[in-house]
Amino acid sequence: MSISNFRQELREIEGVSRVAELADGVLLIDGSETLLVVYGESYRTDHHSDDRLEVIEEEFDAADYLLISIEGAVLLLEGTINNFDVSYLPAHLGGVELDGIQSAVSSLITGTLERERLQMDYLSEDERYSVMELLEQVLAANLTTYYTPREVASLVANWVTAGDRTSVLDAACGSGELLTAAIDAIDEPTYSMGVDQNGLACAITETRVRERGITDWQIRTDNFFSILDEVSTDPQRSLDQYPSSDEERNPLPETGFDCVVAHPPEGRSPGKSEDRNNSNMRSHSRIEHQFVNAACQLLADSGRGCFVLPSHAVRNLRERVLPDGVVLKRLVKLPEITFPIVGVEPVIACVERTSGESEIGILNVTSFDNLDRVCGAVHSIAAAKTVDNVNAVSVHSDISTTTLRTLLDAPGAAPFFTGNLPTLEDVTERIARGMTTGHNQGFYFDEEQCADSGIDDRFFTPVIKSVPEENPITSEHIDYYLFDLREFIEENNLDARNIDEVLTALEPIDAKAAEHVEEKIAPVVRERHGLNGVLPRSISITNPDLVTGATTSEVTWYQIEVDADEVLYDNRVVGISCKETPSPDAIQTLLNTPLYQRLNKAQLPNFDADYVQVQTQPLRHLPVFIKQLSKETLDRLNALSPYGSQESRETARTIILEGVDSAYRPAISETYDSVSPLSTLTGYETQIEQLQAALDQIAEIDDRDTHLVDEEMISRLEETFRSAELFTSRERLVAELLAVYSEGRYWSFMGGTASQFEGMLQDYVESTGGRVDERETEEGNTRLEYRYRDADWKPLRLKVLLDDFFSGELLEVMQSVREQRNEIAHGRLLEDPELNADIILLSFFVFTYALLTEYNEYLGAEDASR
Repeated sequence: MSISNFRQELREIEGVSRVAELADGVLLIDGSETLLVVYGESYRTDHHSDDRLEVIEEEFDAADYLLISIEGAVLLLEGTINNFDVSYLPAHLGGVELDGIQSAVSSLITGTLERERLQMDYLSEDERYSVMELLEQVLAANLTTYYTPREVASLVANWVTAGDRTSVLDAACGSGELLTAAIDAIDEPTYSMGVDQNGLACAITETRVRERGITDWQIRTDNFFSILDEVSTDPQRSLDQYPSSDEERNPLPETGFDCVVAHPPEGRSPGKSEDRNNSNMRSHSRIEHQFVNAACQLLADSGRGCFVLPSHAVRNLRERVLPDGVVLKRLVKLPEITFPIVGVEPVIACVERTSGESEIGILNVTSFDNLDRVCGAVHSIAAAKTVDNVNAVSVHSDISTTTLRTLLDAPGAAPFFTGNLPTLEDVTERIARGMTTGHNQGFYFDEEQCADSGIDDRFFTPVIKSVPEENPITSEHIDYYLFDLREFIEENNLDARNIDEVLTALEPIDAKAAEHVEEKIAPVVRERHGLNGVLPRSISITNPDLVTGATTSEVTWYQIEVDADEVLYDNRVVGISCKETPSPDAIQTLLNTPLYQRLNKAQLPNFDADYVQVQTQPLRHLPVFIKQLSKETLDRLNALSPYGSQESRETARTIILEGVDSAYRPAISETYDSVSPLSTLTGYETQIEQLQAALDQIAEIDDRDTHLVDEEMISRLEETFRSAELFTSRERLVAELLAVYSEGRYWSFMGGTASQFEGMLQDYVESTGGRVDERETEEGNTRLEYRYRDADWKPLRLKVLLDDFFSGELLEVMQSVREQRNEIAHGRLLEDPELNADIILLSFFVFTYALLTEYNEYLGAEDASR
């Protein structure tokens, strides 16, 4: 609803006589009741908040009510500016759009508004006696202070309360959605506790918990971490000693809580804060990790915890955050629209205090449809197979965190990472970062410095410090030379740290080299005892076959063709030494495919928004299917490199899926989907729009400056028909047709191309398990028919084929193309043959990549077979 419509709807409410805007997002409604209504999102910016507060302060006493929509709740205030009551509207938890505010106003004026008065004891003294103090806090509150969507709360409560459980703690309760959902899910709850620093949020929670009729409960406006400071260092055994400020309330459960939940705030903890005096907070730099660690310390034996977190919080969760004895049991990725305002990818981390290792269930929930069945899938990963909006897999708990995060996007890719594919380390000799000298000034020389130094060339080894963006790397790319005494030290059996011994041996052989050691290297070595004397600190790899930059926007691998016995690399370079088989050519071809470039983006640590940091450990563990790819397949991939277009990347996907064993295709396809999803023609909107416009206005198009096709489009088609196995039988024919088009022989091009649409669909049917046969009709005639999967036989006609394999806007466009093609095939041509040819070629281009997308999906399906 627009703002203008919102105001008009308010004016039409019976009993409203006037609606006036007093400030940005503040309305005054006059009628049977006088209301101040505060709405909108501009309160997130300070320069609007001051204006609003001034207006509210001026008008509050004169109004009967103040209705304010905040992030997570709708509040109703009544009274005077220093003596007032606050209620929340149960029907509007989570905040509302403008139509919801309109409904609340209407209900208030007609006397039908449901509201719950809040206990003011949870507010600070300033907030209790000053509307302005309260509103300043309200308008500054974070979204998660107040509300977690009910679907998320249901998922959390369903898992965390399973079994015989009676007590629950919410470590960041906000308005109580998680806490009340957990209470409702427990058969006989005996104790509940909610903690939050926001008094207003606690007041809402208190009202909601009180309605549940639990005998023992506490809602505390407090810093949750202070609870850990007030109990002993073994909270599982001494929670009964926790001091309660209210004598009427029971102490905490003696053995800990059966259930712990939280949707904590997120972000980095401030560097200096009184709160960080707590030992727990000093241990973890991220606030959400502090909450998870502290809350898990209060879990009873076999107790369960559930935490709503941003996806990046998965990092270090198992290794550093969860206390001993608490293990991760489930990771559930929620739909991205769950928190649209916050803009994070949310996950639920489910943990349990238990002994022994266990598997981790990973679930990707794409929507909250069939919520009961989604909850069931969280309990039983096997049950997820029957739930359309859940993809799930179970993996061993020792899986790496980077892989865990990748599988959250595509659980079906688990066999790729956890199956029997060899790793890059298995198929190569060595993977390592370049050398570290520890003292650059003493070791590195440029070419001119080498010549001027007078030191013998035998003591210099060429060094490449950075990887150039060209292939291969040759002697021209040598940046520096290393002052290198390794061979000399070894031949003379010297101690590299004994400078005097080295100088005595070196002086008679090369006085200039000895002078350099004494003047440049010795002072640093004597000052810093950790160095390796006159040698570099480490040389992990020499003469690698492939290298890439250690920090790079795209992890591209380059071959080495340097004319030298030995070449070294700086630690800004990562190198691979290959075995005889697979060859460096083969490894390079695979690692430079779009799939592995995107895998590197997903698997290797982010350096910043544009770069990844190539660390050798994740690289070593990267699964590779190099042994399954034939030389022919690798050659076809090489012909597409460097994959500069969407078409070449889609074609590369087809070549890989065609080249690997069918048993691996589903996992590789799922992996592709997680790191480099199919385009599903999202990259062809321009071409589809152009084609539709050309077809709709075909008689009026006479502007030859409007180019429907170009040489690059022709080049991409040639590349695809040359590379993708589905199309290779038509490679020569299509190449000749494109050549005919380029020569301007448009009539011949159109005649030859018109029949390719049916032909390519026939190829697709036969390549994907369908049949094409000549069959007799009821009239006794014969015609070509096809049968796809278990469907009935159908005539092999373009209209029927298009209806079978395409849908939506693309189907509409392709059916229009078919009609135009039929016109051309029957000789009913436009006056401009070039325009006819352009429309057919553009149609053929879009059709080709639509069919390639369908084929890629087929190859990745579980029942794909050759």
